[in-house]
Amino acid sequence: MTFAAAMAVVSGAACAIRAPRVNDGRAAPCSSTAQCETDSVCFLGECRGGSSQLSMVLAEVRAPADQQLGVLQRANIDLRGSAIVDFQLQPPLAVSGTVVQALDQGGTAPVAGASVVLSDLVAPIPDRAASLSAQTDASGAFAISFPASTWSLLVLPPPFPPEQAVQQLSSTATGLQISLPAQGQLARVSGTLLAGGSPLPGARVSAVDPRGQPLSSPSTTDASGAFSLLLPPGPPPYFLQVGPPSEPPASGAPLPPPIPAYTPRAFSRPSLDLGPLPDPATLAGKVIDARGQPIASARVYALSVDSTSWAISRLATADAGGNFSLSLRAGHYVVEAVPDAEPAQPSGLSGEIDVAEVRTASPLVLTCPDRSQATGVLVRPDGQRAGAGYQISATRMPDRLVTSRVARATPTDAAGTFHLVGDRGRYRLEIVPPADTHLARKMVSVDLVGDGAPALLPLLQLSPPLSVVGTVSNPARQAVAGATVDFFALDSGGTRSVLIATALSDAFGHYRALLPDVPSPAEDP
Repeated sequence: MTFAAAMAVVSGAACAIRAPRVNDGRAAPCSSTAQCETDSVCFLGECRGGSSQLSMVLAEVRAPADQQLGVLQRANIDLRGSAIVDFQLQPPLAVSGTVVQALDQGGTAPVAGASVVLSDLVAPIPDRAASLSAQTDASGAFAISFPASTWSLLVLPPPFPPEQAVQQLSSTATGLQISLPAQGQLARVSGTLLAGGSPLPGARVSAVDPRGQPLSSPSTTDASGAFSLLLPPGPPPYFLQVGPPSEPPASGAPLPPPIPAYTPRAFSRPSLDLGPLPDPATLAGKVIDARGQPIASARVYALSVDSTSWAISRLATADAGGNFSLSLRAGHYVVEAVPDAEPAQPSGLSGEIDVAEVRTASPLVLTCPDRSQATGVLVRPDGQRAGAGYQISATRMPDRLVTSRVARATPTDAAGTFHLVGDRGRYRLEIVPPADTHLARKMVSVDLVGDGAPALLPLLQLSPPLSVVGTVSNPARQAVAGATVDFFALDSGGTRSVLIATALSDAFGHYRALLPDVPSPAEDP
């Protein structure tokens, strides 16, 4: 949907909500709430009303490092009633104790060098859930601080035999003693890994619980397909996670046919048969640019698309002549060439290439077109062109083979014009206005198309700003200066948080953050 079309949809729904404010984010002066409109209150000499359209947001507040205060996360902040949001930071909780291991002959011994890992189970911003760790000293002692929440505690003793899950923690605890079972109490699980009835050597095998969390250190099957794992006493319910070896072959050694990464499988001794493996196959080819010249050192990725229960992923690097060779197994793959992302490299991604049958595939030529170019124009909420100094960042959405890459983006000039150069694909643009404009940042998705020929992006319009203010204090209600207040919204899938505003508290603990006053500030138009 184009921006204009998106705005038409919003305008058509506006009869059910208050009209959005189109201003510079500033509020009317006041000395008392009586001087403000009925839906506003006076805060720090300005009338503050609620949001016109923006409803639920999330926030994270961090005190300066020199203050002993924990991180605060809050969800479901409804700004329609009020744009004044206060935060009170609390001292972090603490847990200390020792990790010991029972001895087969009786008694216990301290475990030095064990990792004690805390994971937040109920973080208000799920994709920003904290994970904290501490290491035991020579006496097995540890201490760790954490914000108030409910945490899981996991101990990984060196050299990481079975991980030991301990109770959930939600308050300060001192003198906690974590006792690991003796070696003789551990459950040994042994068996043979087969593929179509034949032994499968060189596979990496580990045990996971029903949630997919590890229960053992990995083992590598030997020439007969045999493996052995140590699990906690019992053992608890588990599945086998099977995949390729973690150690790459020695430099210069040819890559063997890959072992797929399998979804966890139930195991009934004495053996687990994963089913027949496709025959070994090789996919070779060449990476070239738009002028037919080889691209040296380009990375070539291949991913199988044959099965939902296993996957093969492989990487090769093109030589000086652009030639590559991938050791795979027969089947259906998507392949993509990835030149270096450095600015001096004019060629972009090849895009995903579908190879229906690697067994019979001819040598593959991957052509990397020139990077796409685009020009955009930015306008203010009132429709006037934005001026100079608006910062633009452009991050390409990941595809099946390539993680995020960034495009080169220029700041806006005096006419609100900016330029992008990057790989073809869909990008998330983040637009940050200069501070003196009192406008909110903008997130929007655009598509870069074309093979080096300049293109024109749809007109981009900044959203009306909403000034969210408040105070950050400690438990004694004293001001916390220098605290970072970040506001987030969820993306269209509801699973990823997107930063929409950030602010610092002043000497009086007051902060002021400018948010986009739109229904879904993280939604792609």
